[in-house]
This record gives sequence, structure tokens and C-alpha cells, in this order.
Amino acid sequence: MQSERIEEYLETILYLINKNKGPAKTKKIADELKVSAPSVTEMVQKLAAEGLVKYTPYYGVELTEAGAIKASKIRRKHQVLEKFLADVLGVNKTDAHKEACELEHAVSDTVLEQVCTFMGHPEICPDGNPIGQGKCCTTVEEQYPVLSEMQEGSCGIVSMIKLPPADKDRLISLGLMVGESLVVKRKQHKGSISVLTRGTEIALGNEIASKIFVKPQRMIRGRVRRRGRH
Repeated sequence: MQSERIEEYLETILYLINKNKGPAKTKKIADELKVSAPSVTEMVQKLAAEGLVKYTPYYGVELTEAGAIKASKIRRKHQVLEKFLADVLGVNKTDAHKEACELEHAVSDTVLEQVCTFMGHPEICPDGNPIGQGKCCTTVEEQYPVLSEMQEGSCGIVSMIKLPPADKDRLISLGLMVGESLVVKRKQHKGSISVLTRGTEIALGNEIASKIFVKPQRMIRGRVRRRGRH
């Protein structure tokens, strides 16, 4: 319980610092968490003793480097879980936020990364704010090529699409989404690329293709090898 409370305070302090572009006032922290001002002062002093915040009376609360890392980590958990609840499970935005507040303290880092990967490493949360990248996101960018760099005849599994929601929705309507296999049919001299996915050939501009990360796969009897199949 104490660990959860610490995480709640750090996340709230981070939120207020970003919102007000300055130190978080103890009164504002109390208002956000719906607790008394003395309770906030007591907790902030404990956080300061642990090296997570710097507290200056009448000025406010600032995060130390260690505190900022911990706060950003729990904030990312909340955003990823809220995104999963809202977009994948169809939970309404208000309930998704409440549920994410509960789940963020219980979900392990490993499970969170798996959830993020399952969703294709989303960049924007339901509130429209950017989601910080996790290890799983940076691994994709570092290890997997973008579609525009792949050669004709090569194939793979779409692992991440770093495009605005409207562009992603358009690709999904065409059958190109995270988790789907594709084959590069041809590359045009003018910078476009044609891929085959779900039996449909799609032409993409280089600007779009350069934002689609693909995990290379090998062909088996003329078909792309899918995950979980042998």
C-alpha cells in the first residue's frame, strides 16, 4: 500500500509540474489526491528523505532525477493500460481512466511491455497526450527495418506504425496493421512501394512506408511464415 501511495504522489506531482510549468504546490497536490494538506506535507517530506523530490516550503515540490524516472514510469503504465482498455476492450474513457489508476500499481513491467507490443507501441493516449517510449518500443526501432528500406520479394510482420491516428486507421481499413504479414511486391523509382497483405496489394508512398517498422520473416512454400506457426 505504501508503495502504491508513493507512486500516486509522484505521478500527481509530475502531472502538476507539466500542467503548471513549475513546482507542484502542496495545496494542488492535496486537491488532486483529495487528502488533507498536512498529509501531503508529511508524505512529501518522506519522499524528500528518499531522494525522490526536493521540497521547498512556500515554493513547492520538484522531482529529483530519480523521482522523475519513477514518476514517468508509472505515468507510462497508466497511459498504456488506459489505451488498452479504451481501444482494445472498448471501455468508455472515464471508466478506462479509473481502471488504469488501479491496474498501474499491479501490472509488472514485463506484462506492460507485452501489452504495448500487442497494441503496436501506441504513441498517443486516449486523452491525446504522448505516451513515453518503453524498452519494447526502442527495441523495435533499433532492430527492425522500416518498410521503405526493404527489398522487393522480402517479407515480414508489421511490428510498429509511427503515424497519426487518421493515417493508421486508413491503413487498417486497407488491411495493413500491426501483427499482419506482408510481402514487398515492387518498389517504384518515384519513391512508392507496393506490398501484398491479406491478399490485397497496397501502394504506399515513401513517407508512409518510412514510418512502418517490420520484423523480417522468411518465406515457406511461397507464403510468409507467421508467428506461432511451424
